[in-house]
Amino acid sequence: MRIRLFLMSPWLLTSCNNSPEKRAELAVGEYVSNRLGDPASYRAGEFDTKPFTRQDSAAYAVRAARLGADSSTATPAVSGKVARGEVRIGTFVRHSYREQTKAGDVSRDSGEFVVYPSGDVVQLIPGHRLRPR
Repeated sequence: MRIRLFLMSPWLLTSCNNSPEKRAELAVGEYVSNRLGDPASYRAGEFDTKPFTRQDSAAYAVRAARLGADSSTATPAVSGKVARGEVRIGTFVRHSYREQTKAGDVSRDSGEFVVYPSGDVVQLIPGHRLRPR
């Protein structure tokens, strides 16, 4: 009996920390490190997570469309049905990190991402770039 409990203990420990937020942080960390010149140089910084809803997705799409539109183009609208979507469709992650090369050079960066339940990671245009000028 003790052996069974001992063998199950790693599973119990990992299942306790398997929240959507924690899974999203791990997915973003892997996504970022795989896109660096040397994945071993990735050093995780802070993670800020929150639920990402259909409403958030529609608002992001509108802001992104406005960024690419000129003043003569009509501003896209969001249908009321989509805009009222409060169902969580993923996890929004704001992540700061640094890259430290073997030579000792350090560069800092950050990004905004959405992680869907399937594990897909999508990098977003940072919010400060989407604000009207």
